[in-house]
Amino acid sequence: MNENLPGGKTHDKFNIIVLFIILLGLFPLLERPLLPFPESYLESRRITVFSLAYLFGTFFLSPDLDIKSGPYRRWGALKVIWRPYQRLFGHRGVLHHPVFGPIILSLTLAFMLYFPLALLDLGVNRIPVESADFAVITRLKALLDLGTNLPPVWAGVAALLGLVLSMEVHYLLDFIWGKVRFLK
Repeated sequence: MNENLPGGKTHDKFNIIVLFIILLGLFPLLERPLLPFPESYLESRRITVFSLAYLFGTFFLSPDLDIKSGPYRRWGALKVIWRPYQRLFGHRGVLHHPVFGPIILSLTLAFMLYFPLALLDLGVNRIPVESADFAVITRLKALLDLGTNLPPVWAGVAALLGLVLSMEVHYLLDFIWGKVRFLK
């Protein structure tokens, strides 16, 4: 491991601390909005979607997928998806770019979600959630109540924001860590 870079566990801890701080900052705004935009933006289900996406981004969609890292290993058998990235991009290459990295990783995730559904001719609304095989999806849809109070576009925006912010926090820690190490 490169001494000038934080390790995977450090990234995980830092990302969790940042999410905790964000949620602590949003909690009072749920009760008494102070910002000049509609309070519906701070609806609790949007914050839940954002938080789950942020955690997914932290633990599975890290810029460190370009090496055999914790996030890479967490994909289990599906980690083969990320091998081309390891060959195409060197560590701290384009996946560590604050603009191109999130775009590449988010688009890859979108394609990974879209193509199996398209091949099976299943849209999100056509998944048979009443069957016993989809009990988890049924519970998740009930928790988030995506069909009534949270339009799917806002769920997508909240999820994308969570994914991208988790990556940006990763880059920020790399930058800070490098500066602190340089000063020593």
